[in-house]
Amino acid sequence: MEEIIKTLSGNPVQPIRMDLDSKFSFMCHKGLECFTQCCGKIDIFITPYDVVRIKNRLGITSGEFLANYVQLMELKKSKLPLYMLKMTKEGRCPFVTEEGCTIYPDRPVVCRYYPIGFGLLKSKEVGGGDFFFPIKEHYCKGYEEDREWTVREWREAQEINIFDFINKDWFDIVLSKKLLAPDFKPDQKSISLYLMCSYDIDNFRKFVFESRFLTLYDVDEETVESIKEDETELLKFAHKWLHGVLFGNPVIKLRSDRSS
Repeated sequence: MEEIIKTLSGNPVQPIRMDLDSKFSFMCHKGLECFTQCCGKIDIFITPYDVVRIKNRLGITSGEFLANYVQLMELKKSKLPLYMLKMTKEGRCPFVTEEGCTIYPDRPVVCRYYPIGFGLLKSKEVGGGDFFFPIKEHYCKGYEEDREWTVREWREAQEINIFDFINKDWFDIVLSKKLLAPDFKPDQKSISLYLMCSYDIDNFRKFVFESRFLTLYDVDEETVESIKEDETELLKFAHKWLHGVLFGNPVIKLRSDRSS
């Protein structure tokens, strides 16, 4: 068993395993002397749905967001890249001010989880599952507040369930790469495809609708209309297609007259 994804690294991570019914006390608000201190000198990894939410709030394309606000990192275990939010020269999140987060309704899922960390477990021996753990920064006064939560209540209040559901197939890709081909390093073409399907939704839209994609793949009319109108559905479609391309047994199949 191994922790695949952590929100933060270092000493603040407490070695306590929590489940959905575990309780903790926490509340963050502007009245706390530590307000926004947790928005600096940390690694904030960006999920595919984070890109969609943030780029739409900023009124820019996914390509513009990726070019200006993130940097590439590589997961050592899976050898797949992921994007981390690019901090300012002062080591602060580019979207935080003294008044708080300027994109708060569309903030990344990592920020929504805090002060809870989230991990995924998956191995050939024991199967999979998820778990949680507390993160306690020495300066954080939020834990001294009286508001009590269960992890389940916190996830619902922060809309984490929505993010995790939409990102589910992408998480499966990252985990599958680690388990199915841990020693295989993808070539540049595969990496470029992975990055486009994972994060660059505007470019993927062009790939689907402005190329021969729909003549090559058997996509029913209802799905075509859905992914044309709904960006979230398009993102989920991208991840399902990518999983098939990378690992076989595709959900989105080639047309019968193109498969031979």
